Amino acid sequence: MAFERVTGPIDPRERLDGAAALIAERITNSLTQTKGGKAPEVADFMPRWDAPAPIEWEPEGGDDGDVP
Repeated sequence: MAFERVTGPIDPRERLDGAAALIAERITNSLTQTKGGKAPEVADFMPRWDAPAPIEWEPEGGDDGDVP
């Protein structure tokens, strides 16, 4: 469980994000031409498991004063 908290699910059926990232990278690289720039990599399309906690949205869209 600790390993999955750091790296994400081990079960390949649950790692569809990796497959989707690969497909997105291939489509992007086939449809775009980069001149002098760096072509996107698969990792650019992968969600980050170690990202900070998601933003808490207010139900009515208002500000509750927790952000300066």
